[in-house]
Amino acid sequence: MSDNSSPLPALHPNAFWRTLLYPLIVWGVAVVTITAAGQPGVVCVTPMAWLLALWCGRRYVILAGGDPDRFGPSLLGAALGLAQGLIFALVSTAAMPADPSEANKALLLNIIMIAVGVVVCAALSTFTARAALQQYRRQYRANS
Repeated sequence: MSDNSSPLPALHPNAFWRTLLYPLIVWGVAVVTITAAGQPGVVCVTPMAWLLALWCGRRYVILAGGDPDRFGPSLLGAALGLAQGLIFALVSTAAMPADPSEANKALLLNIIMIAVGVVVCAALSTFTARAALQQYRRQYRANS
């Protein structure tokens, strides 16, 4: 990160999008392929997919050149969690329709998955980015 005398850099859009798209493509293709094969229950593994945020935090620091902005990893994780939650909601609604008497419970489950996914992915991405940044700085000091 920059020293205290200079402002923090704005969001690194290139690093943000390059980091976000890879896990979304991987998860989206996996869900679509397995759902098309007749197993829509694969979306129930979405909490495991939240672990992709661990990779995102580290990758963002690397692509930002060891100078990430303050909220980039958090926003990246939140965007990933939101997208994964939306995939969950779309597949669970389209491929696993609920009994009309259970519609409210299904809607509540979709909302919970989206909200929890945003929070969990943002936290995982942020913590991993901080650890990666510390490692990046140690390596930089060792090489200087």
